[in-house]
Amino acid sequence: MQLYLLKLPSSNDYLLANNERIKHYLHVDDYGLLAVKNNSQILSMLGKVIVQYLLGKQYAMQNNISPFPFAYTKNGKPYIEKYPNFCFNISHTKEWVVVAVADVPVGVDIEMLRLYKPEVVKRFFHKDEYAFLEGLPAHLRDVSFTRLWTLKESYVKCIGTGIANNFDKFAISINSTAIEIKGNDIPVFFKQHKYDELFVSVCSFSNIFPDDIILLTIEEILGK
Repeated sequence: MQLYLLKLPSSNDYLLANNERIKHYLHVDDYGLLAVKNNSQILSMLGKVIVQYLLGKQYAMQNNISPFPFAYTKNGKPYIEKYPNFCFNISHTKEWVVVAVADVPVGVDIEMLRLYKPEVVKRFFHKDEYAFLEGLPAHLRDVSFTRLWTLKESYVKCIGTGIANNFDKFAISINSTAIEIKGNDIPVFFKQHKYDELFVSVCSFSNIFPDDIILLTIEEILGK
């Protein structure tokens, strides 16, 4: 497994000037993404670019090979049909996008610090998680809430169910050195990273995780 992190260029001018190079890493179905303007859509596009770039590297493809279309499960988890063992997941926040790549199912979530909202946790999280957060000193709740949020997101993305009607069906514990989960049907493992102000959580069917996140730049991908 590897984790890749990319920061949005400070100006969209670079992306606009390199549309043709970016097209090399997009399937024709995704060409419409080149016209998007807001950061969230641009980061979604760059997530796909990273996946195609890594797929090409892993399978030593020639530079002129056409990118493969993204397929989606009924719950919206993306995959490449021609390469079922090339498992990946994408997440983005603010000006960052992260991609996890593995040979087993994987889920990843990235967030900046989230403010603890007890009404949200009480409604959508497991009761044990709510009790845990309420029992913490106030100054620890924001970080712990963000950690739990990203862990839960990474889990439902890993198993491919999505967050709808699922967040309160399982509980994740972070009050020990190990991250533990209960209420899950499939054995999974977790790893968390902190990069500057970013919280990155990864969930996988394998307990082999990288120690570090690999930083990418769009210039590196495009070869200039």
